[in-house]
Amino acid sequence: MKSNIHKLMNETFLYENNGVILEDGMVRYNKPGHTREIAHLGYCHEGRQTAQYYTFGMLLGQLDEQAGLHILQSLSKLQRTNKSDPHYGGFRWYQEEQHVNDTNAAFFILRPLVMLYMCHPDVIPASHRTVIHEMLHHAAEWFRKECENPILYYPNKIVSDGALLLAISSLLNNPVYLEEGIRFFERWEAYTTSRGWGWGENISLVYLSVILNALQISIKVLAGQQHPLEGQLRNRIQNIYQFLRFQDGEEFVPTIRSYNFSGETTRDDMIWTIAGIVDVEALQPQKLTMTHLLSLLLFQDELSEWAGEGTPQLTPRIWEEPIFDKSSAYYWIGTSSRLGSINRFPVIPGSYQWPDWGLGWQSFPVSFSVTAEQVSFLRWYVDLGDEVRTHPGESYRTSYLAPALFKESFFPDIQTRSAQFEHCLLTVRNMSNVNHCVAEIADEWVIHRYAGAIEEIVTTVEARHWLLVRYAHMTIAITALNGITSDAAERQAMTVEIVHESERVKLRQVLHTGEAGLVQQTRLETGWAVLSLEHLTHQDDILDYLEEVRIEDLSYADGKVPRTKFTEIRQIQLSIAGMEKVHLHIDPHE
Repeated sequence: MKSNIHKLMNETFLYENNGVILEDGMVRYNKPGHTREIAHLGYCHEGRQTAQYYTFGMLLGQLDEQAGLHILQSLSKLQRTNKSDPHYGGFRWYQEEQHVNDTNAAFFILRPLVMLYMCHPDVIPASHRTVIHEMLHHAAEWFRKECENPILYYPNKIVSDGALLLAISSLLNNPVYLEEGIRFFERWEAYTTSRGWGWGENISLVYLSVILNALQISIKVLAGQQHPLEGQLRNRIQNIYQFLRFQDGEEFVPTIRSYNFSGETTRDDMIWTIAGIVDVEALQPQKLTMTHLLSLLLFQDELSEWAGEGTPQLTPRIWEEPIFDKSSAYYWIGTSSRLGSINRFPVIPGSYQWPDWGLGWQSFPVSFSVTAEQVSFLRWYVDLGDEVRTHPGESYRTSYLAPALFKESFFPDIQTRSAQFEHCLLTVRNMSNVNHCVAEIADEWVIHRYAGAIEEIVTTVEARHWLLVRYAHMTIAITALNGITSDAAERQAMTVEIVHESERVKLRQVLHTGEAGLVQQTRLETGWAVLSLEHLTHQDDILDYLEEVRIEDLSYADGKVPRTKFTEIRQIQLSIAGMEKVHLHIDPHE
């Protein structure tokens, strides 16, 4: 191991585990675990963190043989080892749980152990290998079953399952598992090539790290097998690198499955180093975790020598990232701002919200960012009378166990449709078939850490109201398009409320407000136009520019299928100086 990598790992390990509590061979947190079963407890003993503590403790010489063995024996107690158990081979997340609460704990707990075994087997004593082999023996059947009927739309989970199956085949020298692992990856590769990345973790900074680690584990096993999968998976990694290099170390705008609720423009992650953007020497141990360091176990021999020394990216620049079927993400990066959108969200049916899971609370389908300031994003706001829920959420803790916008077990259809060209964005968002108890429903821009005033100007020709979010070197201009509220029978002009809260501003279109009670509405709808005006900071210059902007927002029946006012086709066009920049076509029946 290179000395600089060893130093980084050791300092990160010591910093993260300063004051760590080990009880009965497991890391204790004095806070609740993330699963519903133990969310009421004030403490937990987590398997994933304990496995990582063992991995780096052994690698760095921070654990002796007896202490490490105790940890492995405690981890093994989280595993279901009765072959008649439907969860045979799987794991509980926490010591306090009685049930296997999801299918992810197995790969998250075993992954660091497998990485250590594959990359640094010399630090694992024989007594430890006996326990690890036993866990892998049981887990192989778990991963085999998961890969036999794979959830292909859930990429970080299923690719990790496949990677662990391949790794176990190698570590236990089992050719049957090797063949089944290869068969799974052939199926996943065909699905991803023909349709895409399922519900969209290819635009998630968090889960791209998990996916990269899984692909690299698989490649290490496949090396020397003379199978075309090795090359195909290497190409997947290179494509991810290209996407990351385009982003140049900043938060994705837009993103799916991000927990960046506070709108940070940058987040420290080993993935930037793996992609050759940030040099190892620039990483700060106090900003990393053992989870981040796992990638170094796999990629340390392949870190690019030119990391952090690449050619500066040109601005402005554009990237369109396919997600799934007809869904894609559009990224525009200027000198000091970024603007992005997903053309249709959710990107895959049935993924937005359920009583116990969903992507709505953790995704940011329309957003902009200003360098060193904040990422701002659109979110749904619902006041239920005794509780407020938002998509995306206020925090992981508030939303993970209440992931749906409404309390009822049936949900409205919530959709976002966007179109973008360069710095010009149009988006329409709607809820259909609302039949819920609620006091207020709104669609709002959330702008964190903004201390300035939101300026309002009205253009002369169109009499359009624009809101200006002003920064030192640029301006974001936002205007409301037509919408449908709970007291309207058709689309009409919308107003925007400006709400200043502690350290943030919200720009809100209110679709319903009143006393908490049953609201029944066929369709609620908002629309926004956003312009990122780089180098425009003086009001006169901004007004001159906006006077050249025209927005046509038309609704009509096409005569081809029955339509009410709620379901008329909507055609929106934004032009600047007589030239169309972007248009958005909305058919509520689609």
